[in-house]
Amino acid sequence: MRANSARRPLEYNRPSPRTGTLEACVPRGVPRQRTTITEPIEIQDHSSRRDLLSALKSSVPLLITVIAGLGCYGLFVRRSVWLSVVGYSISPAERVLHGEVPYRDFLYNYTPGTLWLNAVLMKLFGSTLMTVNAGLFVFKVATLVTLFYVTRRLTNEWVALVPVALTLAWLGHQYIFGVVPTQYSLLFVLVGMGLMLTYDRSGRLGWLFLSGLAIGIVLTFKYNVGLLLLAAGTGSIAAREVIGRNGEATLSRRVLMAAGRSAIYWAGFGVVVAALMAYMASNGALSAMINHFLHHAAEYSESRSVPLPRPKQLLPVIAGLLVVVAGGYLVIRRAPKLFSAYVIGVIALGSGVLLVPGRAYILKQSAAAAVAYLPLALFAAIVLLVGWRFARSPGGAEDRQQWWRTYGAIITVGLFTLGAYLEMYPRADEYHLVRVLPPVFLLLVLFIHLTLPAVTSSFRHYVEGPSRPALLTVSVPLVLLVVAGVYGTWRPHFDGRFNFRDRKPLSIERARGMLVSARQAEFIEGLARSIEENSSPDDYIFSFAQRGSGFYFLSGRRNPTRFVWWRSVGIDGQDREAVLEMIADRRPRLILLQDSLTNKRVRETVISNYHQVSAVTDIAVYERNQ
Repeated sequence: MRANSARRPLEYNRPSPRTGTLEACVPRGVPRQRTTITEPIEIQDHSSRRDLLSALKSSVPLLITVIAGLGCYGLFVRRSVWLSVVGYSISPAERVLHGEVPYRDFLYNYTPGTLWLNAVLMKLFGSTLMTVNAGLFVFKVATLVTLFYVTRRLTNEWVALVPVALTLAWLGHQYIFGVVPTQYSLLFVLVGMGLMLTYDRSGRLGWLFLSGLAIGIVLTFKYNVGLLLLAAGTGSIAAREVIGRNGEATLSRRVLMAAGRSAIYWAGFGVVVAALMAYMASNGALSAMINHFLHHAAEYSESRSVPLPRPKQLLPVIAGLLVVVAGGYLVIRRAPKLFSAYVIGVIALGSGVLLVPGRAYILKQSAAAAVAYLPLALFAAIVLLVGWRFARSPGGAEDRQQWWRTYGAIITVGLFTLGAYLEMYPRADEYHLVRVLPPVFLLLVLFIHLTLPAVTSSFRHYVEGPSRPALLTVSVPLVLLVVAGVYGTWRPHFDGRFNFRDRKPLSIERARGMLVSARQAEFIEGLARSIEENSSPDDYIFSFAQRGSGFYFLSGRRNPTRFVWWRSVGIDGQDREAVLEMIADRRPRLILLQDSLTNKRVRETVISNYHQVSAVTDIAVYERNQ
């Protein structure tokens, strides 16, 4: 009895979480007194603060994108003047501003979207180079933000910074703010791609129409790219409806579904094209535009084509890649703890080879060739991956739908990227290549993001924590691409002391605020001064020199011919004869003639009717005889 009556520890009641009152924690067996709190308990709700912090955190990558775009592009918005392109894209825009119509009044090798846009900007803000460059600056930043947004939807906000970084590393070849159609149309390429991806997720037909509308706008800047992207979007719709969706529907029903959806996409495209055609027809320029494009396309591909670098230039990169892969395999097998150090060493060595000036020229040349072939290699890899996965799927409706859910996005992005990439043909030079790289970078990041789980899984055989070596492995090509871009597109703008080469301000009115090299400043101001001293603003001038064509705009003088460039392709012999007859009649006040022009008839016609009044470097200024 005494043992049983030993005092046991007191046990306490716990507060009930389900009642609206708090019960005192008293020992069990002790009479309880219920205490009721009459005042409501105030519980702070931190959800709104958490939501705000989460929103701020998720917006950091977007903020980084905007600030980086403003900063990087802002460094170059005032630097360098591409005189040939001023003559080809800005001078004709001023002619549009004065009421002229492309193809009817002058020849232009692209659809007129660039001219219309810059004519509006000059009407609103004045006819200066800074007006045009400011408009292009807005387009480039908007393109960068759109690239970030599309990538974020397919991956996440931090991964989306990778194509942004690659795009900013590859700013542009020599002339970053060259006024060419691709600089404007790329924004709408990405918008059309994003809208197509939105349709794929939601199935709402309105997104298809808007995507077609965006691609129609692309056509107003560059007709061949617009048509290529129309085909790319149609292919994406067909793949989705015939292969990836519609369950157990018969093939004929799926084909009809694809045709109906494609018709909506084409309708959006057709709205813009119909407006373009109606405008050109109402101004008597439609047939001239179509005839010029048909004639220009064939002649351009024959006379101005530039092939990709020779494949043998890839051999040093391929050999280096094989050595690096073999070394990595040995390290991961024999000393897996050293693999991270090995990858970092590879990145450091590759960066050193690319960045050190005056060294390893063959390797630098091979790296440049590898970048040129990167899009083709990427397209081939995606075709093999997607085709292999499709071939391995059992083939039922559920399997097809799962295949499309996994690979539909990369198929859509790949088709749109291919359409944009083909813009560089038949001129596969560095100017054209760098302009089409942003969607290629998006596709590359998406491909790596899609294959990263398989890469991570392969490392599980050798290390316990496979995520880090897998990330380091896929980061190697990305980091080296950034370094190659910095070397290829940033370095040429700086001298040996890391000062900008273009830092001499121009004083002529229409180029005020622009910065160029001392040599180019002397040429531009000297030739502009000679034109202004020997003519008045109402006078006509004509330039046989491509660089001289920029002075129609810079000196505010008019071009009396249908020619933008004398050497432009797609121009028939009658138009050239008309120019020579005009010179024989002494209609232009001044003629600009370059030393390199060897056409005997042209030189004789000019010298017979004009006399030289000055010369600036290789361009002579001739004034008509009285």
